[in-house]
Amino acid sequence: MLYYSLDKDAYQPKFAYEGDAGMDLALSHDLTVPVGGHRMGDTGVHVAIPEGHVGMLFVRSSTGIKRNLVLSNGTGIIDSGYRGAIKISLHNTGTTGQQIKAGQYIAQLVVTPTHNHDICEVPALQHTRRGINAIGSSD
Repeated sequence: MLYYSLDKDAYQPKFAYEGDAGMDLALSHDLTVPVGGHRMGDTGVHVAIPEGHVGMLFVRSSTGIKRNLVLSNGTGIIDSGYRGAIKISLHNTGTTGQQIKAGQYIAQLVVTPTHNHDICEVPALQHTRRGINAIGSSD
């Protein structure tokens, strides 16, 4: 169960279709994102991510395709202990300024289990078949 609360001007989060992984989120205020600019939007939605889970924030595909807006930091991470309003930092990669009206659903929140590992520094890592072959190494 994912519990949430709303600020006064917030819009209800919603799933567009039954079985969707992402819960759609709307801005609680109008926002203009200039060409090449970054702007912070507020949803007014507060969530209680269950312990052992993480909330991952993405733009809705229509937001990216139709408006050329992406998250400034790629993917937003919402830890289980956070109780503040979900903020959305948007970057406009297009050629025209983008105006978002309050109530427009522009992002989605996906909640998924996590596994926290103990961390330990070692002098060297074990060798693997892939080794240090990085981006593009598999064609």
